[in-house]
Amino acid sequence: MIGKKLISKEPLPLAEVKDLITKRKKEGELSYEQNLTLEYCKKFSKLSSKDTAKLVEELSQMEKLNKGHGISLADVMPETPDEVKLVFAKEHFVLGDEEISAIIETLNKYRK
Repeated sequence: MIGKKLISKEPLPLAEVKDLITKRKKEGELSYEQNLTLEYCKKFSKLSSKDTAKLVEELSQMEKLNKGHGISLADVMPETPDEVKLVFAKEHFVLGDEEISAIIETLNKYRK
């Protein structure tokens, strides 16, 4: 990475990373790390990038949630209240039962 300059830094959902690396693969050969990342994304991304973008937008409209939280939830797709609580374990706020239920309902709309 010598000579490379960081232009910006923002969280991306796995589905979008998969699309970016797939596009780069069509342009040329991928490095070892890029191939590993692509395989990981293929294995663990649960939604298309279009659905993920919609879900992240919908989740970030909720009170207390930002885009980063929406991306984490979209990547993990928790099914139970306990799993949602684990996603927010390091945050400095606590979600109420109604907020957790709303998150799970929103996630269920996008589940396959």
